[in-house]
Amino acid sequence: MKRVARSKGIEESSGRDRKIYVSCLNVVLHPHSKEKYIDLINTLNKSRLAVKVRGDDALMIGSCIKSEDGLSYHGDIYKYLNLDASADWFNMQSMAAASKKEVSAVVIPDNLKPHFKKYSYVFFPVKHRLFFVSKAGSEALSPNLLKKFFEGAAESEVLAKFGELTVTVEPKAGSTEELFLIPRLTRIELEINRPNPDDHAGLDAKVKERLGKIRAKKEMITYVEADSKGLKPDSELKALASVAASNGKVVVKGRNASNDVVSLSTEDSPLTEPVSYNPDVQSEHSALLQAAMDIRRGL
Repeated sequence: MKRVARSKGIEESSGRDRKIYVSCLNVVLHPHSKEKYIDLINTLNKSRLAVKVRGDDALMIGSCIKSEDGLSYHGDIYKYLNLDASADWFNMQSMAAASKKEVSAVVIPDNLKPHFKKYSYVFFPVKHRLFFVSKAGSEALSPNLLKKFFEGAAESEVLAKFGELTVTVEPKAGSTEELFLIPRLTRIELEINRPNPDDHAGLDAKVKERLGKIRAKKEMITYVEADSKGLKPDSELKALASVAASNGKVVVKGRNASNDVVSLSTEDSPLTEPVSYNPDVQSEHSALLQAAMDIRRGL
């Protein structure tokens, strides 16, 4: 579904519209509180913690600003190349590794990093969802890379005081329903990280209570077909799958209409919501915030 962000009382000129794509992470702390989530995002920003997420690509929370209403925090995610200075350089003229003398002639201050890009984000401490621009024009930041940033940050001393942190890429709406449409479901696997009980009324609290009671950080449930008619998910299983989709993953295996063996996962369908806005009357951040508030209501 295409979302069009508009400023109140101002008509947009469709010819000037820009398009961004919005994705979302569910960032979960245990133990948790609104104040702890606020402390988390501020700590990541103030520490300038950078995490390599793919090759030399590094990410950091570059800025963090509290909204006027106090309900969210926004800023930019920075992406750049954090090159290994000790690695070999290549001399294109000699077609060989550059000598130590040649490399010593290259003087780049440690505080300067190449290929700098930034992506807007907005973080809601309540329900702890981080929405961000995953694509704008030719520039893209995949949800999985940002997930790797948080997972890498969780292993650092900077975040040691926060305890257990798990991150799930929010799947697109209706992803579990799509998985269950496979003509013959032979296997359903649910992986559920311990959720916060304020996400889904009732059910999340029950899952958290059960995992806490047996001192488990996650639960893995597998259903296997009894016969060739396949599995038939009921309302209870579908509800549990919706919790898993936002706090872990759902994987299904089976056969499609052509009787081919298929394996699908909610991890294959991240939320990537298109949003159009007019830069003459609205900023990218404002368009992101508007879309995030809309999407958040449905989570």
